[in-house]
Amino acid sequence: MRHSITVLFVIFLYAGNSALTAQQIDFYNLEEEQLYNPDRKYNTWSVTAGIGPVIYYTDVNNYALLPSSHWRFGPSVLVSKQFGRPWSLDAQFLTADMYGEKNIRYFSGSFYDLSLNLNFSINQLVLFGPIRDKLNIYGKLGLGVNYFRSRQRSLETGDWITVGEVHSGTPGYPRPYGWADTDYLAIGYDRQNPEDKTSRGSEVIVPIGVGIDYRINKNFDVGFELTLRNVTQDNLDVNLTGADNDSYMAALLTFTYKIGKKNKRHSLWTYKDFNLAYQRERETDPLARELDSLRRRLDYIAANDSSVTDTSFVYKESVIQKDDLTASVFFEFDKARITAASHKTLAVVARFMKENGDERVLVQGYCDERGSDDYNVKLSQRRCDAVIDVLVNDYGIDRNRFETEPMGETDLLSDTKELAPRGVHRVNRRVDIFLLKGQKTEE
Repeated sequence: MRHSITVLFVIFLYAGNSALTAQQIDFYNLEEEQLYNPDRKYNTWSVTAGIGPVIYYTDVNNYALLPSSHWRFGPSVLVSKQFGRPWSLDAQFLTADMYGEKNIRYFSGSFYDLSLNLNFSINQLVLFGPIRDKLNIYGKLGLGVNYFRSRQRSLETGDWITVGEVHSGTPGYPRPYGWADTDYLAIGYDRQNPEDKTSRGSEVIVPIGVGIDYRINKNFDVGFELTLRNVTQDNLDVNLTGADNDSYMAALLTFTYKIGKKNKRHSLWTYKDFNLAYQRERETDPLARELDSLRRRLDYIAANDSSVTDTSFVYKESVIQKDDLTASVFFEFDKARITAASHKTLAVVARFMKENGDERVLVQGYCDERGSDDYNVKLSQRRCDAVIDVLVNDYGIDRNRFETEPMGETDLLSDTKELAPRGVHRVNRRVDIFLLKGQKTEE
């Protein structure tokens, strides 16, 4: 048992070290669906099936770590619920036959166990997301119950072994309390007739383990889980000495189906959104709230001061300078759709243009740096066109009064690479609207 605990601990350290050294993710170019937002819905339930060898560490076995023969394999099923990114809770079922031999005797039987386990993702806690968007390494700690049947036989004759044959004939073996010398060493079977089954024995178990998952796609994972299940008694092999508690290790190949909508990610496979975390920190920081209040006041003064005509401020959806024209409309990731809030901004722009019928307007479109240069230029053009379409079709503004300039990802307002992790992608996904100085509409 001590050897198995050592091996499990070494594997745990190796898994943690691998997570620290293998991460190769560009946090500045993640898709929206990869960033975890607690206000967004994700798939959080999954069911996992596994199978693999179950190795017993009891008094009656002739190996220190791995058996040389008589391997026993067992299936497992678990249902898991994810909480946020790092934490999950699973209910697990495991069953297998049991076998172990030593000197001139052996034990055999079967068990099934039920456990409730807390899982924690190592890479989510240390690296804030899956490794290379494909790997998740986790630890497990739980509590459960093992229900078992077991009995001992002689390797030489195959006969059932009684208490007297082991405990009276072997120096140093204490006699088990409540058992007679003529009782057979059997639990879950009748002590006087080991062929007859009775109620299974039960023991509390404490599972401790590590595992690794590989994400195939949004719906399926494959993996490997190694769990040492420590039993609180010394009865699995019916040796009944109480000298050292039994344990057994399950090494399972696993296959996971993530329950939920096929077009959604499971929350385990998302990354911490540093921009969102920064915003939430500011909401709870009194000094930050005071500074933001002052900034809003300055923005308001600038937006209503006709002497400040060469300065553009971005606050929430837009700022309109009333004696001149400066407006900004913001977009969702990889979209050119005008939002409800942006329609309010364009209504103000339309009013200005109606009141100043001979003025012409420059519409500049921008994207964040995610995506190729060519794609981003085309996307920024679509955003310019979407703005102009609203002003022309909804407010009757002459299309000839607009000039477009698709800027793509040039001139980023917030450089998310240089300002990481506090650069803001959203402000780069916008269309700016300016008055073209000295260019009047021809009559």
